[in-house]
Order: sequence, then C-alpha cells, then structure tokens
Amino acid sequence: MNRIKRIIAALTAVALVFLMPGFAGATQLTQAGVRLGRLGISASTGNDLLVTLKLNTTPTSVGKVTVTFPSGFVVANGTPTVGTTGFPNTPASIVALPGSLTAVSSSVSRTIVVSGLTSGSLNSTSLYGFTIPTGTVTNPGSAGQYNVTVESDTSGGSTIDLTTTPVYIYGASANQDQVDVNASVAPNFSFSLSANADTIPKVDPTTIQTSSGVTMTVGTNSPLGYTAYVKSANGALISASSPSTPISTGAFDGTPDALTPGTTDYGLVPSTGTACSSCTGSLTYDGEYAVADGTHAGSFNGTNFASFVSRNGYTNADQVILKERDAVANTVGYANDYTDTLTVVAAGNF
Repeated sequence: MNRIKRIIAALTAVALVFLMPGFAGATQLTQAGVRLGRLGISASTGNDLLVTLKLNTTPTSVGKVTVTFPSGFVVANGTPTVGTTGFPNTPASIVALPGSLTAVSSSVSRTIVVSGLTSGSLNSTSLYGFTIPTGTVTNPGSAGQYNVTVESDTSGGSTIDLTTTPVYIYGASANQDQVDVNASVAPNFSFSLSANADTIPKVDPTTIQTSSGVTMTVGTNSPLGYTAYVKSANGALISASSPSTPISTGAFDGTPDALTPGTTDYGLVPSTGTACSSCTGSLTYDGEYAVADGTHAGSFNGTNFASFVSRNGYTNADQVILKERDAVANTVGYANDYTDTLTVVAAGNF
C-alpha cells in the first residue's frame, strides 16, 4: 500500500513538471523588486510601478520580463507605457532595459509583460529597471502580504529566471499609506528708523531747503501689506526765541503743496530707497505725499496721524526715505532753534 502511494506521488511530481515547464527549471534572478506607488488597500490613484531586476541565467536569451500579481490585485487590460527614466537614486545605478520596450497588461492573468528587449545588449551585472504608470494596477481590498513575481522570459514566453517579491498592503482605507502634513507660519512685522534726528539746512526767503532724511524700514509677511503714518507734534516748526513766526505746514488737501521761495511752508517728502528684494504688490504713496520734484511737500494733518505710504503685499524690507522741506517768507524771524517732532509709525494689515 505504501509502495502504491509512493508511485502515485512520483507520477504526480512528473506530471507537474510537464504541466509547468516554464517554472520547473527556473532559477532566481540575482535581484528583483517591485515598488508600488501606493500601499493602501484598494488604492489605484498614484499607484505606479517601479520594477527592478538583475538577470542571472544566460542574459542574452532574455526577450521579455513578466510581472505577475496574485489574487486580490486588479490589473487592467491595456498597453501601458514603459518608462525608462526618472529612476530613484537607490537602489544605486538603475539602468533602463535596452530596446524598444512595449507592455501588455492582462486582467485575466494579472500580468504585465514587457517585450522588445535588445537581448544582445543585456548582461548579468546591471540592475535594470522600468516603470509602469498609474492606472494599470489596483491594490487588494484586504491588508496583508502579497507575493508578486518577476521573471525573465525568452521571446517565446518560456521562463528563464523567477523571483518572488513580497509586497505589503496596509491599513483599513486607501489613504492610510499617506501622511497629511500640516504647517502654519506665524505673522511677522518689523519697523525701524535709521535715526531719530534730522536737520533742514538754514533757509532764507530766496531758497527752498530739504533735509538729508531718515530711512524707515518696514517688513511683513502679510499678503495685505502695511500702512505707514506720520504725525507732526506742532503742525509747524516753532522757535522758542521767535515764537510769533512759526514755519507752518500747508493745506492738508490730498495733493502736495508747491513751495515757493519767499513764502512760508513746511512738509514731508517721502521717497523710495533701496527696493525690496522679496516682495509682492506695490508701494503706493498717498496723494498728499506723492512728491515727484524738488519744489513740493506733503502737508501734515494738524496734530493727527496721516497715512503717507502703503504696500498691498508682503515685503522683506521696504525702505522709505523721509525728508522734510521748507521755505520761508522774509517775515519769519531769525532763529536757530526752530523745531518740530514727527512721530512715524506703521501697522501691518493682517
């Protein structure tokens, strides 16, 4: 009885050899790998493939490469494009399979067969690779290990070398192989003045004089930008020794005043310094302070703040040079102590 069982087992083994000629004599590839673009269950979007292999037996007899997926995977019928560029840095030195490569995918056999290899150019030392774009393979709906096979075949389809390359499908939903990255950027705003004093050269009824200026620097990462404001403490340059003849500011009416030698006027002249190197939007001067020549100045709004410049985007550093300009009539008393205090501030628009 045992002898009969042994005979039956031997005959079964022989029958399997004849039924599966491609696998019976196959050795393993020297190296093989299948990188799925997604490992989440049922994932299809973004599920491209990278297949790598290093040939083993008689490389010049290889005409095809076949990738076979186990039950659970869905492979769409088609002729996907074989990619031969854009390989990752590791595994190191992946080179494209030589030849005019084409692929056929089958839903019945769950295979992707790449053919068109130039057999005479193959060797057993190169790590070859190719890609298959997303849209061909859909992952199984259950998590776990699945054994994908990669094989080198003759041009007639007989197996030469074959390696099993396990993959692991993960999670309870398709997106559990992904990490959503969240971040936030804190709002920032900076302000500085290059100096806290400025001097207008000595003026007389025959001239208009302008100070050397103080630089205001403003930075903000707000896409809405910022607005800068100025306030004059006196609305005039006032002398303690000649208090009855102030150098008063002009009319605050939305346009710069035209200063004329021999008449009394005093105001602000803002202008753009070094341009920002990283910024959006534009730098815009309020109409009162849009001074474009050497004979105009923007008047102060009494003792209240007035906006004079703004940006409608972010900036790493806006520089605005603030100069004061005046002219005097011959009725303005001689004195060396005319003074005013300007308060300059800015606020981000968040």
